[in-house]
Amino acid sequence: MKFWQKIFIGTLIIVMLVFSISAYVLTTYSYNLNKQRETETALREHNIILSMVEARISSIEEIYPDTATNKERLTAILRPLADYYKQQGGLFALFADDGEVFSDIPELDKRLLETKNLYDKNTQNKKIGDKRHVFVASKVPAYPRLTFVYARDISQIDDFQKDVGRIFIYINILVLVLIGSSVYLMLRHMTRPITVLNDASAEIASGAYDKRVDISSGDEFEQLGSSFNLMADSVEANIASLARSAGEKQDFIDDLSHEIKTPMTSILGYAEYLQNARISDEERMLATENLYQAVLQINDLSAKLMELTSLRYEAIEYKAVDLQSLFKDLANLTRPALSERGLSLNMQSDIESVNGDRTLLLSLFTNLVDNAARASKPKDVITVKAYQKHCPVIEVSDTGFGMDKQEISKVTEPFYRVEKSRSRKDGGIGLGLSIVVQIVSLHGAELEIISGPGEGTTVRIYFTSP
Repeated sequence: MKFWQKIFIGTLIIVMLVFSISAYVLTTYSYNLNKQRETETALREHNIILSMVEARISSIEEIYPDTATNKERLTAILRPLADYYKQQGGLFALFADDGEVFSDIPELDKRLLETKNLYDKNTQNKKIGDKRHVFVASKVPAYPRLTFVYARDISQIDDFQKDVGRIFIYINILVLVLIGSSVYLMLRHMTRPITVLNDASAEIASGAYDKRVDISSGDEFEQLGSSFNLMADSVEANIASLARSAGEKQDFIDDLSHEIKTPMTSILGYAEYLQNARISDEERMLATENLYQAVLQINDLSAKLMELTSLRYEAIEYKAVDLQSLFKDLANLTRPALSERGLSLNMQSDIESVNGDRTLLLSLFTNLVDNAARASKPKDVITVKAYQKHCPVIEVSDTGFGMDKQEISKVTEPFYRVEKSRSRKDGGIGLGLSIVVQIVSLHGAELEIISGPGEGTTVRIYFTSP
């Protein structure tokens, strides 16, 4: 059962109970009030009739002194009054100490006749047949041996209660219809945001991650809608991130397979050539050199991959790194490769130190100088500078081939090469800048690459972390 249906049924049940209880209390109160009024009226009429009966007995006693004890004379006195009041719903009965004198009441509870003193009045509410009567009984004050009973028909209050009950049933049905319709329309309107959110959730669950809701109710549902949209944004971003990550991993595997395939093909080919062919010593030396270069390429790839892997679990302990000492070690490490290419290294430092991990920083700038060397022409100069701007900055620049904007955005991806044919010739595997990015991230620094085709490349590292 839906939420709005539960509220709808619950509301109708509550309304029905409240209205029914209210109607019952109201009709019961009205019935009791009317019964009390009819009883009071019966008491007044009893007093009036009793006075009339007493007066007539007294009057006739002047002629017939035994009237108070003569049943025939007493009946003759009561008969006219009884006939008159019977037309108005009143019934009479007169009892003497020795029994009934006169009565047109079909059923009479004898306990009514048990009065304690002369002026007591006993009352009783009872049905005679299908009609309700109020009974009032008391002694005749002037004639204590006589007891007069008056029964007043009050069946109209029962009829009135039935009519009122019927009316309340009709009203209850009408109220239920009106309130039910109103509550239904109100709930459908109020819970529409729930339906919208539910439908949107189902669509997102089925893959429509761009689905959003537009709820402008000005209440908690609008806030819930905003939170839902934020959640959907987060889910979409995470899904896109996972998709990108999966794509990058697949590209990484594809590129790695490609990188391994080339030297492995060379190794297998030259190994088979050396095993099966009759060749001269010179040819054997050439084949062996090619095998050696292929093994070096795989070894270089393995070392770079290991370095990338270890960087994921590296913890930085910030220390002041002396730049003069760092640049000295950098020159020593890169001198053989630069000399082989006919390049020179120019280093300048206007600051004494930066905070970071010395070993990682040395690896960072070694990779940058190595990349710069691969992009440079013989006799070019690679410059490494350290200076203070809004924070310490170290940059590595060359005057080599350079890159366009599209290449700059991709150059930090694993295995990406600028002019791939040239990079293979020079022996690069496209992981240097990926390592640089990892080290820069570990130091909380920022990386900037400035380049243009034929204009060389400048890589700046901003050490923004304290």
